[in-house]
Amino acid sequence: MRSPILTAQAVVDVPLDQAREWFLSLKEHPDRYQFDTHAGFEFVEGSFGEVGARFETQEKFLFFPLRFLFELTKVEESEFWFRLIRPLPMGIWGRFGIEEVGKGRTRLSLDIGSETGVGQLLLRWYPVGSLIRQQIHREVGHIRSSMERMSGV
Repeated sequence: MRSPILTAQAVVDVPLDQAREWFLSLKEHPDRYQFDTHAGFEFVEGSFGEVGARFETQEKFLFFPLRFLFELTKVEESEFWFRLIRPLPMGIWGRFGIEEVGKGRTRLSLDIGSETGVGQLLLRWYPVGSLIRQQIHREVGHIRSSMERMSGV
C-alpha cells in the first residue's frame, strides 16, 4: 500500500452504505462538494464510481483559484483512488477511504501522496503542504456535514 504524506479524517454519523452512496451521487449532485474554497466537481468523462472517470475541480488557495483535473484510478467498496493529471501531476495521488467504525458510524479519510520524489518533496514543503493540509481538512469536514445532512442527522 502507498504511504500518504497528508491525511485528514473524521467520523461520520452515517452507515457505510450511505457514505458510499454519497460519493456515487456526486455526478448528479456536484453541489454536495461545494463550499467556500471548493467549487465542486465537474465530470468530463464518466462518473465517480468508474475507473478512468475524469473530473475537474476549482479550488482556492490563498484567494487564488486553481483548476485541477483528476482521474479515478481504482474504485472499491470502501476506497476511491485518484491521480492528479494537471496542472502539476508529479505522481500525486489521493484516496478517499470509508470504513465502518460502529453501528451507523463511518470513518472518512482523505489521503494525499506521491509516487515521485519531486512530488513527495512538494507535498512536504511547508508552504505547499500546509495549504493542501488545510484544504483536505476543510474537505473532510464539509463531506462529513453534507453526509450527515443528507441522512437527517
